[in-house]
Amino acid sequence: MSKLVIPLNVFQIATIRNKKRRLVYMTLNEWINIHGKPKGRMIAAGYKKKIQERIRLYVAQAMVDGLEPINQHTHLNLTWYFENRRIDLDNWSFTRKFILDAFQETSVRGKVFLPNDNLTYIDGIHDDFTGIDKIHPRVEIDWRSDDG
Repeated sequence: MSKLVIPLNVFQIATIRNKKRRLVYMTLNEWINIHGKPKGRMIAAGYKKKIQERIRLYVAQAMVDGLEPINQHTHLNLTWYFENRRIDLDNWSFTRKFILDAFQETSVRGKVFLPNDNLTYIDGIHDDFTGIDKIHPRVEIDWRSDDG
């Protein structure tokens, strides 16, 4: 079984709330709020690109350190550790989109980490919302392939 750890701060974006600049997590609720603003689609696309770039850095480093690319018929397990309990779990599941898209965009020495996120490669995803870690909120992603 292979494993990758991504800190949750990669999902943070700067926004203005009540005339104050704040960092918020890009969950589904935030995505919907951004899309409702003028030029929201372009703004959201920019945030998505930034978040995926942050994720790609962790994936690329893990590949340099010896992590092998994902094979066909792989089951992913995402174990989430949040900094507090003020979390809407179904809104966090949305961030899998950023993770899987970043996996597809990451390559090291000609090896793509995830060639495609369709059912040929990913045939199962499971989320575990395990606990609280105020110091190191993160998602631990592990996987196993039926191909070996």
